[in-house]
Amino acid sequence: MTNKTAMDIPVDALMETPAVPEAANSLAVSHKREPSRNLMMSMIYSLGIACATGIALLLPLGNGHLVLVTLVAHLVSGVLALVFFIPFLFVHLRDGRELFRHLVMPWRLLHQLYKNEPLYHRLLGYFLMWCLVLTIVTGLGIASPAISYLSGRAAILPYGVGPALLRLHFTFSGLLVFFVLLHFPKKVRS
Repeated sequence: MTNKTAMDIPVDALMETPAVPEAANSLAVSHKREPSRNLMMSMIYSLGIACATGIALLLPLGNGHLVLVTLVAHLVSGVLALVFFIPFLFVHLRDGRELFRHLVMPWRLLHQLYKNEPLYHRLLGYFLMWCLVLTIVTGLGIASPAISYLSGRAAILPYGVGPALLRLHFTFSGLLVFFVLLHFPKKVRS
């Protein structure tokens, strides 16, 4: 039995790339999407808590400590959703090779919708992203008087702005739930 050294192996054999089995290739793709999936799940959990506490805030709970705890949980979970949303957006867009101009102006893709079926799913994702951003922005606008008070500089919103922001927050939250249900895939991916 002879031991082969690197000098005994032909150069052509060293240059050949071994065939990658299909399972290994799918593992590489799933490993690439793992950060996006983890961020998405964290964001979904925080949005679920925000949705549940938001619905609980609509119930007549009185003015006790339960309402304060529910409100703080709603605010914290909304801010956590924002914290998980920003890196998720960049990772998800990099995975999908999306263009930034389509993210900022998705309505420019509407004229191509009838030609391209996967574009429908992308547009739902863009509208989902915009509803999430507008829900978080209106929520922070509603919370801005409390935030300014806690920071030591008391300020209030102009008359009528608070209820208008609250209606917008409810509207964008409803649209957010609608677009989440439409955007998620119907089949479970492995």
